Amino acid sequence: MNIIKIEDCPDYLAPDNAVAKEFLSPRNSTPERLSITKMTIPPLTSVEKHYHMENEEACKIIDAEGNMLLGKKTRKVGPGGVVPNPPGNWHSVDNRSDQDLVMIVTCFPQWTPEDQAFES
Repeated sequence: MNIIKIEDCPDYLAPDNAVAKEFLSPRNSTPERLSITKMTIPPLTSVEKHYHMENEEACKIIDAEGNMLLGKKTRKVGPGGVVPNPPGNWHSVDNRSDQDLVMIVTCFPQWTPEDQAFES
C-alpha cells in the first residue's frame, strides 16, 4: 500500500506564483493516466489564462473564494464548489481575497507542461 502525504510532496512554483503539490500521478504512485494536485494561489494572484489540449480537469475549491474564468464566462466560486473543465477550454482563476485560495485539481490524462497553452 502506497500512502502519500501531501506535505511531503515537492512544490512546483508556477510563473504566476501559484504553488502546486502533485500528490498522485504516474510520477510518484500507481495511477497510469491520472494526476491529482493541491494548488495554492496566494492572495492578489491570478493563474495565467490557458487551456489544455488533452486534459479533462476538475477543480474543487477547499479554502477561500475566487473568480474562475471558463471559456467566456467568469463566476465566483468558493469552498465546496467543483468546476469541470473540458480540453480546449480557456480558463484561469483570480484570487482577490486576503487569504490563500486552495483547490484540488484532478486531471485525466495526467497533467504535463506540454499539454497546456497560454494566451500570448
